[in-house]
Amino acid sequence: MTLDEALQIARKQQPDLLNAKRNITYAEAATREARSSYYPKLSIEGDYRYNPIIQTTVLPANAFNPANDPKELVPIQFGTPWNGVVGLRLKQALYEPEKLATVNSSKIAIDLAKAQEKRLMAEREEEIVKAWYSIMLSKAKQEFAEKDRVRNKNNEALISEQLNGGRALATDLREAQLKTMESEINNETIGLDLFNAQVYLSYMMGYDSVQLILPKESLTLPAEVRKTEQITSLQAVVEQRPDVQEQKINTDVAALQLEQTKAGRLPSINLEGFLGANNYTFNFNPITGWYGNAFIGLSIRYNLFNSGEKKNQIEQSRIELEQQKENVRKLEQQAYYEILNSRRKIETQIKQVDLQQQRLKVQEEKIEIVRSRLREGRALPQDLLEEETKLSETRDKLYQNMHDCLIAVAEYNRASGKNPSAIKQ
Repeated sequence: MTLDEALQIARKQQPDLLNAKRNITYAEAATREARSSYYPKLSIEGDYRYNPIIQTTVLPANAFNPANDPKELVPIQFGTPWNGVVGLRLKQALYEPEKLATVNSSKIAIDLAKAQEKRLMAEREEEIVKAWYSIMLSKAKQEFAEKDRVRNKNNEALISEQLNGGRALATDLREAQLKTMESEINNETIGLDLFNAQVYLSYMMGYDSVQLILPKESLTLPAEVRKTEQITSLQAVVEQRPDVQEQKINTDVAALQLEQTKAGRLPSINLEGFLGANNYTFNFNPITGWYGNAFIGLSIRYNLFNSGEKKNQIEQSRIELEQQKENVRKLEQQAYYEILNSRRKIETQIKQVDLQQQRLKVQEEKIEIVRSRLREGRALPQDLLEEETKLSETRDKLYQNMHDCLIAVAEYNRASGKNPSAIKQ
């Protein structure tokens, strides 16, 4: 498959990305819940009970007759053995600062969940892109490792002819044979690297079982890489980064938490009402003996003293807010470094690729010259083997430089707040 197809599959089945989407849905539900706390609450309530012992209170005797002795107490029972209540209760929050702050916090929680999803998406896509390029590197090495093996076999046959003709030593043939064995072992090692990269890619894409995926693309350095634009405004680019955006929202959350803590010191005002009836009977009789009961009014609550608890909570929230602001600065500084560093890596690796490509052409020409001279008896077998080693080393460096350049481009795109796979093969 192509890299774009792999990324599309990962977006649909990668567990972390799926959970990130669920976090957005959860935050939206939490926002609706917070808003509903400010809607009117209407409930129906009722109970019917038997009181084996009726509550007794005492009043001064002169409460019933001014002529009585005020120091004399008269016991009075309030209520009946059987009583009940039924009715509708209404409560409407008019001004509750803590609830208002909670609503605002829940709203920004949606933005935070979206920013976290965006940041996680960039991180997972960067990992997939890097694994993809690692597979491409192993593929390229594997293809030419096979060519190395074939060429070393031919060199072995050529040196064997030279040995039979008395123009080479047995040691030269043995070294050529070891060179062939080395290329075969190298091929197996590259195959293991390819397998490991495929397993990791399968894991990052969210497959439940290992899928050995091979890219359709080959390891090349697209012309687009050389046209990576220079950044004119670092600040504007940094603000596009998902991790910076997430941290700024975290700072807003800390500011709201501070406001919410402060709101706990403000009064709350609610509208409350009740419409129903009470039942009083001396015998079990839930049918008759009902008396109407209703009220409507305002309730005001204000904390006068809380032992300094709120003050300490406010101080803690203020410190947390300052820490979040410093975290934003830290991320911005890190972003500047990553952008400039990855840009410099791209420029350096492009130069290395150009250099190794030129060296590869020269080395291939030198091998043909040495091989011709060896047939003519004007070169030693050792010369050919040394040039073959240099060719393999040059080609490995070329592939590694191409791979490192593509990785640097992916890091540059991610550091700039872009899709890590923006470069097309």
